[in-house]
Amino acid sequence: DLTITKTASSSTLTRGGTGTFTLTVTNSGGTATDGTTVTVTDTLPTGLTPTGASGTGWTCSVSGQTVTCTRTDALAASTSYAGISVTAGVASDAGASLTNTASVVGGGDGSSASGSVVVTTVAPVDLTITKTASSSTLTRGGTGTFTLTVTNSGGTATDGTTVTVTD
Repeated sequence: DLTITKTASSSTLTRGGTGTFTLTVTNSGGTATDGTTVTVTDTLPTGLTPTGASGTGWTCSVSGQTVTCTRTDALAASTSYAGISVTAGVASDAGASLTNTASVVGGGDGSSASGSVVVTTVAPVDLTITKTASSSTLTRGGTGTFTLTVTNSGGTATDGTTVTVTD
């Protein structure tokens, strides 16, 4: 009785960035698998593009939106294979919520099983600046004050590095 779980490196991914998903296949049955091919298929939704996949003991390939990983060694009852790591690019126009589902079949289990994870995508940091004057008219030889305001209009907090304003 093979089952699969899928987790994400973060529940929130930044558009234009990357994310990592981990797929874990477990034998929830009472006997070992029979050594026939176990196949994991992960077709990523629009907004996520697979860039690589790997896992100890797995042979993985990427074709378009689909990641396929196989292996033929037996899996003892109540144990799991080493996880599969799938890296993906997040499109700059990805939807706000994406559901990523993977499935597993084989090993003597007559049915397939699937596991899903839902991630939220947010816009990246987007700093803008506005400048206002204390008055729309300044007197020659007098003084005036200018205010510079930096705003993050993106969906992600800045990373804590220095923000420099030059006027």
